[in-house]
Amino acid sequence: SLSLVFLCCLAGAARADLDLPRPSPFAKVSQTVGYTDITVDYSSPGVKGRKIWGGLVPYDKMWRAGANTATKVTFSRDVTFAGKPVPAGTYAFFVIPTKAAWTVILNKKTDQPGTGVGYNQADDQLRVQVTPKAAPMRERLAYQVTDFNDDKASLDLEWEKLRLSIPIGLDTSKQAQAAIDGVGAPDVVDRAVDGG
Repeated sequence: SLSLVFLCCLAGAARADLDLPRPSPFAKVSQTVGYTDITVDYSSPGVKGRKIWGGLVPYDKMWRAGANTATKVTFSRDVTFAGKPVPAGTYAFFVIPTKAAWTVILNKKTDQPGTGVGYNQADDQLRVQVTPKAAPMRERLAYQVTDFNDDKASLDLEWEKLRLSIPIGLDTSKQAQAAIDGVGAPDVVDRAVDGG
């Protein structure tokens, strides 16, 4: 009987050390657009044959736009997000899906486990409406920065047969002109002439 207890404890310890793939693995996407780094940190759940929209992810309720903890979006410089100004920084990213336009939320409190716990609407940086579109089947939730040039980009959430694209505007041309103007500033030219 004592050996049976020992074997059960040994089996339990072996299970505790077993390293299996996570059901919703951590993912990160980062893209430099002009001078601005756009980064998304999230966990990527799978469809696994389930009804996603209006099922696993209910309509008309806030969703953390990923799994495990709130998805985070970081902008290294000021941007416009769906036409609204957003200061550089990291934000918790939430959505409220509906059958039509979705509400997209950037919240200033980033250390949230998800919706409902720790969330306060007073901490929202902004709320905007974005309409999703049909997309080819994607088993795992993914974020991408697409359709970018120096002055604009699209942040895309894709999962199941849906794509939510949020336009991002950047001041790259103005930032480049400021850099050019800064190089030609008189004190810089004087220092160069003086050898300093």
